[in-house]
Amino acid sequence: MGRILILVVTSVLILAGCVKQVEPKKDVKLEEAKLTASKAAGEFMKELKTILVAEMKKGGPESALNVCSDTAQEFAKTYSTMKGMELRRVSFMNRNEANVPDDAELMWLKECENMMKADNFNKDTVFFRVERSAKSNTLHLAKPILLVEECVVCHGTNEQIPGNIKKLIAEKYPNDKAVNFSPGDLRGLVSVKMKF
Repeated sequence: MGRILILVVTSVLILAGCVKQVEPKKDVKLEEAKLTASKAAGEFMKELKTILVAEMKKGGPESALNVCSDTAQEFAKTYSTMKGMELRRVSFMNRNEANVPDDAELMWLKECENMMKADNFNKDTVFFRVERSAKSNTLHLAKPILLVEECVVCHGTNEQIPGNIKKLIAEKYPNDKAVNFSPGDLRGLVSVKMKF
């Protein structure tokens, strides 16, 4: 019995040494699409912030609010066309009705919140999913947007937002939910959809 057991164990070990581990094949096109979409999302937010800060310096918070309400939506459309992808900002606490998240974006926003509560959030986190069809593949990728100090004047607490800004917000956005944020809070996601 002992010899049979030794033979069985030896045979298993020999066979195990002959079996080659197969790595899953990487989808090169998907990896390239993820890099492209992630880079576009980062560049978009950087350029939008530059526009907002310049407008704030030039005309104060009122001018920056006008950029957020008008220019940002147009900039997103222009940028999307230029890059050949659909790009937008979304949030639970949206100010603009155009920034309501879809189901995937809602799930990713909740995941960001859970990660922040668990203290394992990374600002460089990227979420993605792929929609495949016979004709094309679509990558949907999202990156978190964190509130920066300059944005508190329009998105902070009731005490932090000046009266004239509150009035403008109420006129432009009667259903506004984008207040009571502090620097570093999750403001939303920049969301990108692209075919690859």
